Amino acid sequence: MFAPLQASANSGGGSASASAGAATTPLEPFIVNLSTYDRYLQVAITLQLAKPELADKIKQNMPVVRHNLIMLLSSKDSAAIQSANGKHDLIEEIKDKINKVLDVKERDGVTDVYFVNFVIQ
Repeated sequence: MFAPLQASANSGGGSASASAGAATTPLEPFIVNLSTYDRYLQVAITLQLAKPELADKIKQNMPVVRHNLIMLLSSKDSAAIQSANGKHDLIEEIKDKINKVLDVKERDGVTDVYFVNFVIQ
């Protein structure tokens, strides 16, 4: 029904090249009910990292990372995240949430978020 957006050919590995050779790490996909409960969001995310060793720190904290992202994503209204501006705001919130879990500033932690798949139904 919906064709998912595909990331670069190297999106399946733990560390890939996204922006000027920056390290990336993919997260397992999320499927959450949105705040109105009549729609759900299916999203796959890849994180751009300031340092490759952050991938291990993210894995160690994965239950907390996933919890925070599930809480964030499920609090959203479908109309708010359908626009490009809404997605951009969501990217900033995701970076903030994960960097707080990692106890780092953005320049030392997650520097960008890439949506590999983003479907609202």
